[in-house]
Amino acid sequence: MKMKKIVQTLFLLSVILVIASCSSAKPVTDSNVIQVANLSSEQQDIMNLLSIPNSQEVLIFDFRTTEAFSGVEFWVEVYQNGELIDRPAGLHMRLDTADKQNGRLAVIINQNDNKYQWTLTTVENGSRASHVGTSVSTVDSGLGRAYGPMNDAASIEDGKEIIIYASTFQAANIPHHAYDVQTLQERPELLSEHIHAHIIKCRFSR
Repeated sequence: MKMKKIVQTLFLLSVILVIASCSSAKPVTDSNVIQVANLSSEQQDIMNLLSIPNSQEVLIFDFRTTEAFSGVEFWVEVYQNGELIDRPAGLHMRLDTADKQNGRLAVIINQNDNKYQWTLTTVENGSRASHVGTSVSTVDSGLGRAYGPMNDAASIEDGKEIIIYASTFQAANIPHHAYDVQTLQERPELLSEHIHAHIIKCRFSR
């Protein structure tokens, strides 16, 4: 069963990368930015079909720099009551010589039996890397959840950590403040208001 799940995830990932690489929508044109991929309406319809509500999320991000960077990182952080408890998945690409970056990140988030699994795959400058990781902690059942990727493009700066996705969990009987990614970026202490939180970040370095 586990092997079947892996095969399904790899197939889904291949479809996502084909969709992303064949995108005819507006590309990233501003200097040094990362943003949610601009897909055509037809491509977005396919992405929606690939996603399974309350079980699987599919995300694609575009990034581009007009300046040279030698390191690119993407990773997942898991918080409990505002404390970082796990870093289950991540990619770290390091170049021998700094270069301009132009690529895409595909993220698949699977939920199964109150556990979460993240598949991160990036294609940039002709290179491809991938990693699959599952959190050691489980999410309590019955919790309310607010989640989503960044709304606007974020500026890439040397060594700057950028939140590109956030998912927060709170008890159903407690008002859930659904802070957007930009707010959490500016005020990370707000994570302490939530029982659980899953954050996806990136960082570019010279």
